[in-house]
Amino acid sequence: MRRILLFIGTFLILFSAIFLFQIMRELVVDWKINNKFQVKHAYVEEGFPSHIDVQNIEINGHDIEIVEEETGRKGRLTFWDKEEGVKAGDIVKLHLLVNDEKVTTADEIWLSNRNRGSRYFSWLDILTVDNQVAIVQRLTDDMEDMEEREWKIVWIDEKGKINEEKITYEKRKQNPLAVRLINESGTSLSSMGYYSDIVEGYPSTFFPLIYPIGTGIFGVFLCLYAFLIKRRRS
Repeated sequence: MRRILLFIGTFLILFSAIFLFQIMRELVVDWKINNKFQVKHAYVEEGFPSHIDVQNIEINGHDIEIVEEETGRKGRLTFWDKEEGVKAGDIVKLHLLVNDEKVTTADEIWLSNRNRGSRYFSWLDILTVDNQVAIVQRLTDDMEDMEEREWKIVWIDEKGKINEEKITYEKRKQNPLAVRLINESGTSLSSMGYYSDIVEGYPSTFFPLIYPIGTGIFGVFLCLYAFLIKRRRS
């Protein structure tokens, strides 16, 4: 009896261990990022932090300007465009200027015609990270699979020094802060995890409550009970 309980308990623990580890890793990394950095939307609308919806904004003494260069092309109709019954937005090249100086290459985005969200929603946002400013822009269009998505983050430090970094979905685990900024900015399109997307989306009764949390706890209980039986017999 004891050996059967120990076998079943060990099996349940091993069966649940990988997913439990992945869940705990995501929660721990998120806790560390949130405790180390203070991330906020730079733009405020009607007293509340919001996604950037203006072309000029001053943050921490730095004048940031968004200049749109028309391409004469239209983006594809997205699911949300069809839901609201709006026309496809214009495709423009965005030039980002800080204190009247161009700071990065101009990349294309699809402007939004929807009532919900901002003009640049899901494509561009400006955040503050402690005393720094981070301009987050998605580089791949709405039709790209999550695994193919790319972003760039233009950093402005307290002294006005500019630094740019590029992030891909496949290599995001190398830069957990960038993942936090991409999710906060809404440019991820769908929320992504730091190492895996195991804690993203809507939980169900089966996952993760029954499996792997419930099976893992029950496995530990069976192993402890088996050891307790052995101790009593001895």
